[in-house]
Amino acid sequence: MNTQQQKFAEFNQANLEKTIRLTNIAISGAERLFNLQLELARDLLAENAATAKALSNVKSVQELVELQKSLAQPSVEKTMAVARNVYETASATQTELNKLVEEQLVEFNKNLLTSLDKAIAQAPAASAAVNVLKSAVESASNAYDTVSKTTHRIANEIVEATTAAVESSAKTATRSKK
Repeated sequence: MNTQQQKFAEFNQANLEKTIRLTNIAISGAERLFNLQLELARDLLAENAATAKALSNVKSVQELVELQKSLAQPSVEKTMAVARNVYETASATQTELNKLVEEQLVEFNKNLLTSLDKAIAQAPAASAAVNVLKSAVESASNAYDTVSKTTHRIANEIVEATTAAVESSAKTATRSKK
């Protein structure tokens, strides 16, 4: 097999592996969300059965009001837990996808720099221009890394703060109803 055919075969194999990895990430995320939905459906069925039993035992309006109060707080907490689980699952899948994209970007930059090095070796007269281009690619890559890390950190902090605020508001609202 000649060198070009071998490179083409390696390129196709690498792309196939990337596609399989991307598919596995997507399927894994969908599977986690499906499992969360299934667990939620089971819990809701059990809760509805318990609520129906409790309602069938109510003998007065006062008992009904007390039952309603006792059911409100767990519902808010469970809703927040479900929302948190869905967020964590989606976030984990997004993190895996981001990692794959970042790996591809690093590989692209590495290949570009290798190509530029080959160009420098073959065309010494143009090496100054190629060196400038190589420096620009390296600077852009470093800037992307810095921005990417900062963006991930800020996004995580915002989501955590928002989740905490919503939980606090929901708990305060259910306490004030009692």
